[in-house]
Amino acid sequence: MRTDWVTVFDDIVQLISLDRAFNEKQLALAVSSGCWMEPTLWRLLTMRPLQHSDDSEHVIEEVCRLGTLLFLAPVWRMMGQTPVWTAAISRNLLIVLVKHMTEWKELKPLLVWVLYFAAIETSDLGERSQLVFMLALLMGGMQLSGWDDLMQMVKNVLWDKRIFAGSDDLIRDEVLTIVAQNAVCPAAADSPPAFLEDLQDDVAEES
Repeated sequence: MRTDWVTVFDDIVQLISLDRAFNEKQLALAVSSGCWMEPTLWRLLTMRPLQHSDDSEHVIEEVCRLGTLLFLAPVWRMMGQTPVWTAAISRNLLIVLVKHMTEWKELKPLLVWVLYFAAIETSDLGERSQLVFMLALLMGGMQLSGWDDLMQMVKNVLWDKRIFAGSDDLIRDEVLTIVAQNAVCPAAADSPPAFLEDLQDDVAEES
C-alpha cells in the first residue's frame, strides 16, 4: 500500500523516534512549541481518500488516517490543546468500518492498531463498546494467544510508552471477556450485537 497516508505515517514514525531521544528539557520544549504536530495534523485533516474512490485501498487509507488522528490526540493534549474533534473522528471511523466491509489481509495489524487507539480515545461509552467488540472479534479471528500478543502487535505498529503506558487498562477486561464468550459460544460472533445493527441502520439512513 503506497498512499498519502503512508508518507505521513512514515514521517510520524521518524519524528517520534527523534522525540524518544530527547531529554526531559528537550522534550518539554518540543511539546510546548508545537514542533511537528501542527503541520502533521493539517496534512491528515486535509486528506480525503474516499473522495477519490471507495475501493479497498482508499477505505483502508481512510481508516488509517482517522486512526492516526486519534493516536495523535493525546500528544496534542500534552501541548495544552484539547482536540474537540475526537468525538466526530471516532464516529466517522465507525461509519466507515460498518459501511465499507473490507478485507485487510496482511494489513490486519494496522486495523488492530486503529481500533485500539480509537477505543481508548473515545469518551462515548456506546462507541467504545462497538470498537471493543470489533477488536475482540479481530483478536479471536487472528487467534492471538493473549492480551500481551495483542499489545505487542499494537506496539509494533507505533507506540510511545511515555504517553500510552497503562492505557490498555481502559479496555483490556472488556475485550478479553468478549473473546472468552465467543470461544464458549462461537455462533455469537457470527451475529453482530444490537448496537452494531443500529449503527448499520443509521449509516443506511445517512446514505
